[in-house]
Amino acid sequence: MESELTATQREALLRFKSKQGRYWKSCLVALWVNGRDDRAEDGALLRQVRNTLGVDGLAKVKI
Repeated sequence: MESELTATQREALLRFKSKQGRYWKSCLVALWVNGRDDRAEDGALLRQVRNTLGVDGLAKVKI
């Protein structure tokens, strides 16, 4: 799954994780579900991750 991410998308996830902490995946899914990912820092990249991996793919990501 992770191989489907670009380096830029991976860096955006790392930044998001560092700001959100332990439950970063749940926070990201909540943004996706509520359509607020576009307002987050790196919103466009986070939406690309959603479109590429989806929720199931995100669950498998290890960073």
